[in-house]
Amino acid sequence: HILHSLEVQHHMMHHLRALKHFLFLGQGDFVSSFVESLDSEFRGRTSIAGIYSHTLSAVLEGSLRKTNARFLPDFVLGNLRAQLMMVPGKDDSDRYWMGPPPRKAKEEEMIPWKENSGASSSIQDPWDFIYLDYKINNPLDAIVHESAMETYHRVFLFLFRLKRVEWMLNNSWRQSTALNHAILIETKAGGADAPAISDAAERSSFLLRRISSTRQTMLHFISNLQNYLMFEVLEGGWEALVHSVKRARTLDDIVRAHDFYLSEIVDKALLRNDDGGEDGGDDGGRSLENSLCKLLSIALAFGKFQDHIFTNSLAGLEKAANIRRQVEERAEKGDWGRKTLDKEEGRVFVYLADPKLFQFVEQTANDFDGALSELLKMMSKQIDEVDCNTGMDDNDMDEKDPVMRNHDALPFLLFRLDFSGYYARQARENRKKKKV
Repeated sequence: HILHSLEVQHHMMHHLRALKHFLFLGQGDFVSSFVESLDSEFRGRTSIAGIYSHTLSAVLEGSLRKTNARFLPDFVLGNLRAQLMMVPGKDDSDRYWMGPPPRKAKEEEMIPWKENSGASSSIQDPWDFIYLDYKINNPLDAIVHESAMETYHRVFLFLFRLKRVEWMLNNSWRQSTALNHAILIETKAGGADAPAISDAAERSSFLLRRISSTRQTMLHFISNLQNYLMFEVLEGGWEALVHSVKRARTLDDIVRAHDFYLSEIVDKALLRNDDGGEDGGDDGGRSLENSLCKLLSIALAFGKFQDHIFTNSLAGLEKAANIRRQVEERAEKGDWGRKTLDKEEGRVFVYLADPKLFQFVEQTANDFDGALSELLKMMSKQIDEVDCNTGMDDNDMDEKDPVMRNHDALPFLLFRLDFSGYYARQARENRKKKKV
């Protein structure tokens, strides 16, 4: 009777599926629309000041209406909320400041790139504070209890950051395509004819190629990690949960099945935050999680770098194009086309030829390759340890290392990330160099 009431009267599976769709980002069209709307709302902000709850609610409501999520029942959509996190121990003095948004740069300004420009304590990235919440009512809170909701939120924050990085890299590809097209037009119009400008144009072309190569490396990692998480981890775990719920005979069976479902997801997503081994080291799930976070941080910083450079460059080229059109219009009327020195001529090429940009891209590429190689090395080590303990009792294996219980997931992810063996060969070459 209890199980029947949970399913029929309280719509248990509808709510569990909603948690998967929204907090585990399973509703792809909604997630894409939500991320794009947030980008429009947060662009140019360096603080969460001026971001109100009704603004987030409007963004959420708009994303729900524009996607297939609008067909979900009202008792599901009514429980979904977008909120800002309160972070204990951090300065929240301006969280409820009711002033205007931070000043945005004027269109004619081409702001130089400054490395670690987002590291200032006065800068708050709104993306780090946003999260989706889903209200669970009684009696379903016996299944989705407080600890379970904490796990949902933890996985959401990881998946949402991963989705944001993927969106930024894909958006930078679109910006890069537009920039290359605009540069081609500028070059044909004679914007790079001067000797000094011509040299800067060659260096800027090399920079854009290096940025493209680094972006593709990051997209390869991000897309394969995301596919692994969404299909092999989340979908596989959901199927197992549905099967377990159908076989359940008591409420305790459902609670255990749901808890195991979340535990499996945390383990296979490499988010198990252990305290290390007996020697106090940083082995196991924690080091894997830290490596994932490091890779995402590098990719996020690179995405911000691309957005800054491409946005400024496109604005500069647009201004140069407007000046060129004005010159042509005056020439058609029989007047002098250019009456003064055109300071915008070739300005973008000089902007992109800044040596600091090359240094940042090269350093970022090296850091990302090094962090990814380290992650693959740790994953390979985990697999080797599992192979050495294949005869271990299952209960002992669970106690030793949670990742070992899910060792079948690691080889799949390892193959996805290094299917060509590039990083394995790179690691062997590095070991040979060290021996020499």
